Amino acid sequence: MHKLFVTIWFDYYKAKTGQVYCMDGQQGKHLKLLIKKIESKVIERGMEVNDETMSNSFKGFLGMIQDKWILENLDISIINSKFNVLYSKAVRTNPFTAGDRIEQILNSQRAR
Repeated sequence: MHKLFVTIWFDYYKAKTGQVYCMDGQQGKHLKLLIKKIESKVIERGMEVNDETMSNSFKGFLGMIQDKWILENLDISIINSKFNVLYSKAVRTNPFTAGDRIEQILNSQRAR
C-alpha cells in the first residue's frame, strides 16, 4: 500500500506545483504516519481497509485541502502534522457529509 500512496502523493504534488517531489527517509516516515492516520479514519467510518478505500480516502483528503499557506508550502510533513485540522475542515466542508451532520442534529433535537 505504501507504493500506492507514494504514487498518489507524487501525482498530487506534480499537479499542484508542476514539480517532481524529492522524497527522502524523513518524508517517507511522514507518509507512513499519514497512512496510519487515514487508515484510522477509514476504520472509524466503518469501512473496510483495502487498496481501494485507502487510495480513495487519501485522494479525497488531498483534494479537500484548500488552505492557501499549506498549498503554497506543500510538503508531506506539513500535511501529516496538520492532519487533524485538515481532516476536520474537509469533513465540515464536504457536501456529502453535510447531510449526515444535519440529520444527526435533527435526530438529537427530536430525542429531547
